[in-house]
Amino acid sequence: MRVQKLTYVEPTVVAKMRSIINCQKPEVIQSHFGIGLNTWVKLREGKAIRHSVAVRLLQRLQRDEVI
Repeated sequence: MRVQKLTYVEPTVVAKMRSIINCQKPEVIQSHFGIGLNTWVKLREGKAIRHSVAVRLLQRLQRDEVI
């Protein structure tokens, strides 16, 4: 069994993400950030997420000029 590598996302990045959405419905989170609600909850709580998801998320945020 392969162990998943986990990564923390900077709290300032999460704060910027939170500031650009008007609600926290799953479809809003998915359309803005490309992540599921469970991942969003982990980010809000300061928990680590899968490394591959974090990389994809940060690339998307850079592309969309959020960070």
